[in-house]
Amino acid sequence: MFRNFKVLLFALAIVIIAGGAYAFAAANTVPDSAAGYAASAVPGYTVTDIVYDLDDTDPTLVDAITFAIAPSTGGEVAVIVKVQTATSGAWTDCTLAAGAGSSMNVTCTYGTLPLEDVTALNIVASSSLDPAP
Repeated sequence: MFRNFKVLLFALAIVIIAGGAYAFAAANTVPDSAAGYAASAVPGYTVTDIVYDLDDTDPTLVDAITFAIAPSTGGEVAVIVKVQTATSGAWTDCTLAAGAGSSMNVTCTYGTLPLEDVTALNIVASSSLDPAP
């Protein structure tokens, strides 16, 4: 009898603690912003029109990667975008220019990036200051 009571009391204590933690977290307010990171889909943003601009004289080199990025479902416009072309590689800062509507045209310039070294396209986008990927 006491064993069942102890187990029930322990379970009740866990539920109370979890409920308190939820209530505390639900009370936090965060200003509207958007951020996303992924190789195939960037949460919070829609990435379209990806172009790998190859060097005119040596098509084994990538001069730049360009694409359009727009907020998903009325979110905040991206103000900073970075890309990574290899899973453990360095992040490259990209430039943004106004596109159609809330879309931004993104250009990531490389100059001498060997095409064979492009093994991924990871994108970090944020509607606030510099994200730390």
